[in-house]
Amino acid sequence: MNDVRVGARLAFARLRGPSSALVLAISALTVFAAAALEQRSNAASAPDDVLSGVAFGIALPVLAYLVSERVCDGQRLDRSVDSVARHGADRRHAVLGLLLASGLATALGGAFLVLIALLGAHTLHDASLAFDLRSSIGIALVSGFAYALCFGAASLLGKRGGGRKWALVADFAVGSGASALAALCPRSHVRNLLGGIPALCLSQTSAWFALIAISIACLGVSFVWTTE
Repeated sequence: MNDVRVGARLAFARLRGPSSALVLAISALTVFAAAALEQRSNAASAPDDVLSGVAFGIALPVLAYLVSERVCDGQRLDRSVDSVARHGADRRHAVLGLLLASGLATALGGAFLVLIALLGAHTLHDASLAFDLRSSIGIALVSGFAYALCFGAASLLGKRGGGRKWALVADFAVGSGASALAALCPRSHVRNLLGGIPALCLSQTSAWFALIAISIACLGVSFVWTTE
């Protein structure tokens, strides 16, 4: 467990700094501006439109990709912990801590973006704001973890972890569909939870379990495939 904490501290150390705050601020401003425009265009559908569009459809997966890129220091996942492994830390346990920290950071960042999106899409006195916050924040937390762990596992591919770029492309291109391949991507299950067309006709309850299963599978793959 000590080496897991070492990996987590390494991830948070890499995420500290003005550039990370700047990325989150730009994302929040973009999401808020899109939500405000939706609210002016059609107040009734603005919350659903901004959540399924810019918030979950673009901002969250891009944020997860950038977090993964940063915590891996632009390297393959298994090489990203070289600095602590050479001082005796178990590489696999350090990777586990790195991924869990990445998941937590992405989940919290995603929840923040959803909060900003709904504040822009609702008026402050809108009675449905609290309900939308309760339901959407939970989706952001679970899907944020799933995206982070998915990109983390994909970072085992390529000379410098280039697989995470292909994972992002696949999520946009394949996850937008409803096929069996789409069911392997977080996007399809997030869409289901937001009331969109499900992959493989899965229920919304199944979509929760699918996101959890993706997270566990990616964490397991990352742990097993990381070389000592």
